[in-house]
Amino acid sequence: MKRELYSLIKEDESIFNFIQQFALDGLWFWDLKNPENEWMNPKFWTTLGYDPEEMPHKASAWQNIINQCDLESALKNFKKHCKNPNHPYDQVVRYQHRLGHTIWIHCKGIVIRDSDNKPFRMIGAHIDVTKIKKTELQLRKQIEKYQHVIDGTNLGIWEWNAQTGQTVFNERWAQTLGYTLLELEPVSIKTWVRSMHPEDLEKSNQLFQKHFKGETSSYECEVRMRHNNGSWIWVLNKGKIVSVNAKGEPEWVIGTQQEITKQKNDLEKHKVFIEQAPGAIAMFDTKMCYIAHSKKWLKDYNIKDENIIGKSHYDIFPEIGERWKKDHKDCINGKILESDEDHFERTDGTIQWLSWKLHPWYKSNNKVGGIIMLTEDITKAKKIENQLKLSEKKFRENFENAAIGMAVVGLDGTWLEVNNSLSTMLGYTQKELKSLSFQEITHKDDLRKDLDFIQKMISNEISFCHIEKRYIHKSGKDVYVILSVSIMKDENNKPLHFIAQISDITPRVYAREKLKNTLTQLEGILEASSQVSIIGTDVDGIIRTFNKGAENLLGYNRVNIIGKENILILHNEKEILNRSKELAADFNKNVVDFGVFTFLPNIQNYETREWTYVKKSGIEFPVQVTTTAIKENEKIIGYLSVAADISNIKKIEKEIKNLLDVANNQNRRLQNFAHIVSHNLKSHSGNFGMLLDIYCNEKPIESKHEIISLLRSASNNLTDTINHLNQVVILNSKNKLDLKSINLHKRINKIINGIWIKAKDSGVAINNKVDKDIMILGIDAYLDSIILNFLTNGIKYCCESRESYINVSTSLNKKFVIISFEDNGLGIDLKKHREKLFGMYKTFHRNKDSRGIGLFITKNQVEALGGKIEVESEVNKGTIFKVYMKYEKH
Repeated sequence: MKRELYSLIKEDESIFNFIQQFALDGLWFWDLKNPENEWMNPKFWTTLGYDPEEMPHKASAWQNIINQCDLESALKNFKKHCKNPNHPYDQVVRYQHRLGHTIWIHCKGIVIRDSDNKPFRMIGAHIDVTKIKKTELQLRKQIEKYQHVIDGTNLGIWEWNAQTGQTVFNERWAQTLGYTLLELEPVSIKTWVRSMHPEDLEKSNQLFQKHFKGETSSYECEVRMRHNNGSWIWVLNKGKIVSVNAKGEPEWVIGTQQEITKQKNDLEKHKVFIEQAPGAIAMFDTKMCYIAHSKKWLKDYNIKDENIIGKSHYDIFPEIGERWKKDHKDCINGKILESDEDHFERTDGTIQWLSWKLHPWYKSNNKVGGIIMLTEDITKAKKIENQLKLSEKKFRENFENAAIGMAVVGLDGTWLEVNNSLSTMLGYTQKELKSLSFQEITHKDDLRKDLDFIQKMISNEISFCHIEKRYIHKSGKDVYVILSVSIMKDENNKPLHFIAQISDITPRVYAREKLKNTLTQLEGILEASSQVSIIGTDVDGIIRTFNKGAENLLGYNRVNIIGKENILILHNEKEILNRSKELAADFNKNVVDFGVFTFLPNIQNYETREWTYVKKSGIEFPVQVTTTAIKENEKIIGYLSVAADISNIKKIEKEIKNLLDVANNQNRRLQNFAHIVSHNLKSHSGNFGMLLDIYCNEKPIESKHEIISLLRSASNNLTDTINHLNQVVILNSKNKLDLKSINLHKRINKIINGIWIKAKDSGVAINNKVDKDIMILGIDAYLDSIILNFLTNGIKYCCESRESYINVSTSLNKKFVIISFEDNGLGIDLKKHREKLFGMYKTFHRNKDSRGIGLFITKNQVEALGGKIEVESEVNKGTIFKVYMKYEKH
C-alpha cells in the first residue's frame, strides 16, 4: 500500500496537495476492495502513543481504539462520501491513547476512484486537536459557571419583545427599584418607561434604535430610575438582540440592569478602582488628559513615563490617527463605542490588535466628565486563556462583594465558601459558618422541603431552585430568606457542588404579617361602622357589600339586598334625573341611571356629593356620599359608596339662615336710625352756629373774648363731627370704602385744638411730633375718631403725681406708617388684661367716665382702613399705642 501510495502521488498532484494540506499528525491509505488492508504512517501511531514498528497495517488495529460512537458516525460519513464525492469526509473523532486518556483527532479523507468511477482506494489525514477541544470544554464549563453566577448576582435581568411590547423582569430588577415583582404587576414596557427619568428616556430610545439599525453591537445606557422611596437612582442597562422576525426586524432583546448610583456619586472610588484594576484601563477628562490609569495600562503599551496624570493622551501616543480622535470626540458627546477587534499601529511600525470600549463617565449634574477607556490585548494564542481568567475574576469579585449572601455548598450540605454578607446575615464569622452544614442552621419546619429540592438537583430533575425558607441566627432568632440554588457539574456532568444566593427578607415578612393584621382590623372597622353606610357595587350597580351602618340607616337586611338589588332603589328618582341633566350640560354627554353616580369617579377616581336616600319605609333623608372607583390591575371592577346622615346639619343650616335674615333686618333698621340722627343733629348744629354768628354781629366787642372763640371752635368741630358721621352712614351703605389722602400732622393739630381746655385742666401736655409731609390713606370721620380716642384716653388716665404728657410721633416701613401715641399715665396690666384689651365694655381703671367702648370702636375703625394696633404698657409707667395705617408713597 505504501509503494502504491507513492506511485499515486507521482501520478496525481491533487493527492500530494491533500497530504501537504492536512497530514500533520498522521496519514493513512486504505484498500477499499480489501478493507482489512490499510497502511498508516509512523506519525499516525506515535500521536496515539504506540510504537509504529509494533503496530500492524490493518484497519482493525485503529478500529479497536477509536470511540465506537464516533466510529459509527465516521462509517456513515464514509458511505455518503463514496456515494457523492461532493459530500466531504470530515469529522472530529476520539481515540483512546495508549496511556488511557482521550485524544481528539480531526480526520479528513478523500476516495480514489477507478476508470469506472468506483471507489477502490481512500487516503486520509489526521490532525491532533486535543488541546483545542480541552480548551473548548473548559471554556464551556466556565461559561456555564458564569451563567449560574449571573442568575444569582446583583444584576437585574430584563427581556423585551420590540414587536409586541411584551416585557419580562426578574425579581432583582424590581428589587433595584425598591419593589417586588408582585407589586409591579402587570409589567410591560410602560412599567419601564414610567419609572425612567423623562430626560433619560429619549437618550435610551436613541441608543435602542442605533442597536436595532446595526450601528452598535449592543444596547448600553445609563439612566435614572424612580425608586419606591421617591428618590432617583442611577442604573446601567445593557442589552442585545437575540432574535429577529421573518422580516429581519429586531424581536427579542435580552439584557441586564445594574444600579450604579454609588459609582456615579463617587468619582474618587472610580479612580482608585482604575488604578488598582488588573486590566488595561484609563480615565480621561474632556480634553483627553489622564485622570487615572491602571498599572497594566503602562505595561501593555510599554509606557516608560509612569507620571502621565494630567498629560494629554495624544502626547503619550503621537501615532494616534484622526479615526481614533473622532471616536474620542463622539464618546465625549455621549456615545458608547466599542470594538471586539481593532488594530493599532505603533510608532515603531508594529501592529497591536485590541478589543476596546469607550464609555463616557458622568458628573453628578449628569454632564459628561470625560472618557473611560478599557482595552485588552487579544493576540490569538492568549484569547481563550484571557477569557477564562476574566470569567474567574468576575466570579470571585461578585462573590466577595455581592450585597446578598453567597456561598459554595458541598453535596453533603457543608459550607465550603461563604461571603461576608452571608456571615453578617446569620451572625456567624466565616470560620464558624464553614464548620457547620446548612441542615444544622435551617428551621426544622423548612428542612424537608429544602432537602427535597437538593435531591432533585442531584438527580438532574431540576437545574436550580428558588424557595423561601428560614435560617436560625446565631442568637436564636429566625431569619427569613429567599434562597436561589444552582448546581455545578464537571465536564462529565457529575455534580460538584452548589452555588447559593441568599437574600434576607425578614423585614418584608414582618411587614407582610403586619399588613395582614391591619387588614383584619379594617374588616372589623367596616362592620363596626354602625352609623355610616358603606355600600359596594359591581360595575352595573348591583349591591355586593352592605354593612351594618347601611342596615341601620336604610332599614334593609343585607341578606335580602346583596346580589339582588341595584343601588338605584336607595335614591330619589327626580334627583337622579336632575343630576343627569347637569352632567349632560357640563360634559355634553348623555348620562343616565347608574351612570350619574359613576361618571365622575371614572374620570377622577372619586366624587363627594349630597344626595337624598330613601329608606325601606319610604322616608327620605339627606346624606353626604363619597363614591370611589374600585380597581384591579388598573381596571374598574366596582364602586364603593360611603354615606353619612346629614339631617342634623341641614337643620342647623336652616336655623343659621333664619338668624342671618333677622340680623340683616336689624342692620337695615340701625342704618335708617343713623340717617335720621345724622340729619337731625346737623340741623341743630347749624342753628347753634347761626345763633353764635348773630350774637357776635350784635356784640362785636364781646365776640373777641376767649370764651366766644372757644365756643366757635367747638361749634365748628361739632359741625365737622356731624358731617363725618353723615359720611360714615353713607360709607356703611357701600360694599367698599373710598380712601382719600389726608395730612396727618394737620389732622392731629385740629383735634388737639378741640380738646385743649380739657388737656389744660388735667395738666397734660400734648406734643405733635408727626412729620408734616406724611399723607395717610383714610376717611376723615374714622381718622378723627381714632386720634381723638387715643388723646382723650391719655388725658383721662393721666397720673396726678407727675407732670403728664402725650407724645404723638411716626415712623415708616415698607407697607405702613406707624403712629405712636405715648403717655406716662396710669398704664395697663397687659399680663392680666391683654386678651380683653379691645373688647366691648371692658374697663381697666375705676374712672367714673369709663364705658369700655372707645378701644373697641377704635380697633374696628383701624382694621376697616386696612391697618392694625399694637400696644406696650406697664402699670404706673404709661402706655404706647402703635397704629399701623396705609400711607401715600412718593
